[in-house]
Amino acid sequence: MVKVRWTGAAGLEFTDEGETILIDPYHSRVPKSEIFFGRMRPKVDRVRRYIGGLERELSSVIVGHTHFDHALDIPEVAKYLRGPLIGSRSLAALMTLYDRGESVTVCEKGERIDLPGGAAVTMLPSRHGLVFFGRIPYRGDIDSEGALPLRACDYRLGDIYIPKLEVDGTIFMHAGSANFIESELEGHRCDVLFMCVPGWNKVPDYCTRLLEILRPEIIVPFHFDDFSLPIDLHGKVRGLPFRNISGFRRHVSKGAPQAEIRIVKPFEPMVF
Repeated sequence: MVKVRWTGAAGLEFTDEGETILIDPYHSRVPKSEIFFGRMRPKVDRVRRYIGGLERELSSVIVGHTHFDHALDIPEVAKYLRGPLIGSRSLAALMTLYDRGESVTVCEKGERIDLPGGAAVTMLPSRHGLVFFGRIPYRGDIDSEGALPLRACDYRLGDIYIPKLEVDGTIFMHAGSANFIESELEGHRCDVLFMCVPGWNKVPDYCTRLLEILRPEIIVPFHFDDFSLPIDLHGKVRGLPFRNISGFRRHVSKGAPQAEIRIVKPFEPMVF
C-alpha cells in the first residue's frame, strides 16, 4: 500500500512502509513580488514545518527540472535527506552554490536508479510545456558560479525528465510539465499518471497521444494551483488563469475513456 499526497505545484509525496519519497517539493510559494522583482530564498520555516510533519523518514528526493517552482526548496529539503538526491546537471550546479554539489546523483537518459526500501525511478527525457507566449521559459542550466540568492530567471530549466517511479508494485509517472518526447515514452506504461494542466492545449495531442502511450488506469491532474499564494488550512488553492480544466478533462476522457480521473486537493491522501 502506497500513500500519495499532492503537496502543491508539481510536488508529490509517496509514503510506503518506512520510507518517504518526494518529487519536486516546493513549499516556499514565494509571492509574485519576489518572483518578478526580487531574489528568491527558501522559506525555511515552511520547509521545516512540512518535513517535521512527515510520517516516515525522508529517504529519496527526485527533481524533474530546475525552474524555481520545482527546485527552490531543494537545498533546504536536502538537509533532512538520508538517501539519494536525483536530478540533472543543473540541479548539481544549484547544489554547488550551497557547497553540496556532490550530494546529487546526476541521472542519465533512461537510467533506472534503485532507491532505499526497494523502490526505483527511471528518468525519462522530456520537454517543457509552452507556457509563456508559446515559449519554454528560462532554458539552459543554472550557473554554478552565480550569486545567491538567485532571481527567478536564474533557476534555469536544465534537462527535464518525467520520473517513472515504481513503489510496491505500482508504477507512477510524474509529468511535471505539459509536453513530452514520444520516442522516449514508447514501451513505457503506468498505473497512475500525475498530469500537468497548464499549457495542455498548446501542444498538439498532448492529452490524447500521451494517454494512448502510457495507458494509465488513474489520472490525477496537478500543477494547476497559483503557487505564489499559500494553501489554506482546508487545502484550498486559487487556480492559475487560463488553465481551462473542464476542457482538459474532456480531452483526457477522450484519450483514456476507461481511466479514472481524480481531482484532489493539496495534502489530500490517496492510497494505491
